[in-house]
Amino acid sequence: MRSLTTKAYAKINLYLDVCDLRPDGYHNIESIMQQVSLCDRVTVEQLDEGHGIKITCTDPAVPTDERNIVHKCAVRFFEHFGIKDYSIAIHIDKEIPSCGGLAGGSTDGAAVLKLLNELYCTNADESILCEIGVKVGADIPFCIVGGTCICRGIGEILTPVEVAAAKYQVLISFPGEGISTPAAYKMLDSIDRHTDHAGIDDVLSALRGGDIPTEMYNAFELAVLPGHENARLVKKVMLDFGAVSSMMSGSGSTIFGLFDDTANIQNATVALGKLGFESHTCSPIN
Repeated sequence: MRSLTTKAYAKINLYLDVCDLRPDGYHNIESIMQQVSLCDRVTVEQLDEGHGIKITCTDPAVPTDERNIVHKCAVRFFEHFGIKDYSIAIHIDKEIPSCGGLAGGSTDGAAVLKLLNELYCTNADESILCEIGVKVGADIPFCIVGGTCICRGIGEILTPVEVAAAKYQVLISFPGEGISTPAAYKMLDSIDRHTDHAGIDDVLSALRGGDIPTEMYNAFELAVLPGHENARLVKKVMLDFGAVSSMMSGSGSTIFGLFDDTANIQNATVALGKLGFESHTCSPIN
């Protein structure tokens, strides 16, 4: 038996605009995705006996059958390389909230593709793994590449961005209100969102200059936050306790704050804890 383990990092969206509806039913987006140090740990083990894919997870709410993204990624991997005789066990030590807009499932799937590539000596480069992964989830290519990227198309067209050393820490808090991505898109399509907002160049300029982006944008906030009181409260607490900026990540409802002061981030963590919200302090990965 051979076994490999890796960290599967979460992402936040420092900018996210939802553009036109495509003929295939998906939306084009324009986003800046940032990998952060909050992570799951994913282990893939080759088994000597049996056939198929076995999944275990420390979070009982996560499905451990063919519905799980890691299962879908593994199947796609074996199909791509014509591997028919396989028996593997996948274990997910879960820290990233599920259905929170942090790519928790996608990053686990990306980790499985990387580990299978090593275990089965297929020597695929990142572009091949991204090609396999995007068939399962639009965020998987970014989770494979990591760092800071401009993401377009459905999220699979990546342009890595060189940014200055980060002068901030990230506080992430899940309000306990999971939102499926399809549901979030339906909510977004049902509202008028023709409002003035920061442009992607404003955020990029700040990142490249080593500054904290103070003008961020997430189109999903317009649709999701009005109906999710806890998410609004978490965002308010972060701003009240010194976050330079705060926003919902992805389709929600996880809220993150960017802090330049250690005392402020600690005080915000305590305040959120008193309200019953768990928080994670992490750093951007470039």
